[in-house]
Amino acid sequence: MSLKTAIFQMKQALMDRELDGMEQVVRELEATNGLQTGALTSYYQQLLMVKKNSVELANQTNDEVKKINRKWTKQEMEFMFQYIKARQDEGALNITEILEEIAQLLNRGYQSVNYKYYTIVKNNAKKQNLKPTQTAIKFATIADDIVPVVATEFITRQEANLNTEVYSASSSQADGLLDILSGLITNIGQLPGMNLNHLLKSLFELTNLALQNQAAVQQINNIELEMNQERQMLQDRLNKAEKQLAREKERNQKLTDSLSLLANEIEAFNNMTDAAKIQNLKAFNQRLNRLIHKDEQQQQISQLI
Repeated sequence: MSLKTAIFQMKQALMDRELDGMEQVVRELEATNGLQTGALTSYYQQLLMVKKNSVELANQTNDEVKKINRKWTKQEMEFMFQYIKARQDEGALNITEILEEIAQLLNRGYQSVNYKYYTIVKNNAKKQNLKPTQTAIKFATIADDIVPVVATEFITRQEANLNTEVYSASSSQADGLLDILSGLITNIGQLPGMNLNHLLKSLFELTNLALQNQAAVQQINNIELEMNQERQMLQDRLNKAEKQLAREKERNQKLTDSLSLLANEIEAFNNMTDAAKIQNLKAFNQRLNRLIHKDEQQQQISQLI
């Protein structure tokens, strides 16, 4: 029994001959391929619509064909899921191959069929509050006596839940990305005047510019950091110089005051008598030496600072 062979032969017969006698051809195909009577009826009706659309497209110019955005009909979507279920019941589990067969039968591009299928599956999953990946998972079990390896340790419930959550999250993200990319390629292919390669090249160039801008911003930040560090170093040196200048001014003021006091005392000394001068000369000499020694010490301290 081969539903695939029967349907493709039926489509070829529809394309090669008139409708007269097609019902008999359908019955013969059902018998030849071991199908139940009436199993091909719904597929036959849908392929009639495909043939009609093909004739209409063939009668139009190329420019008109490019402008046609062929929408999916309810019958086409029913045909797709009916065919998928029937093929899976036959044992075909590769959904990609099944979608390619549907694209050939409906005269559609594979990307269009792929996008429509996963969009419907995802929307149905959302309505049922289920994750999209759960709708495509099938479980199979085998008998214990044919298990090739028997586990020696039990997996705890916590570990099992953790592994399941990680797998579900990664699978959901991957499926979501595939849906987006598939839908993008399909939409671009249906838009007139759009070139997928040109768009991807432009996107690549934009990302390169973004990376270059990011590097330039980082370089500017580094330069600003270096300038701030140099500015802080210069400010520290300026503060140190200002403090030293203030100390020098204070020292000079004290020295000026001391010299003024000494000058007054010298003037008073000159007005003394000779006997008084001799008596106070030794004291003046000691004070002058102390003043000179103090000034030398302050200069040494300033140099050390």
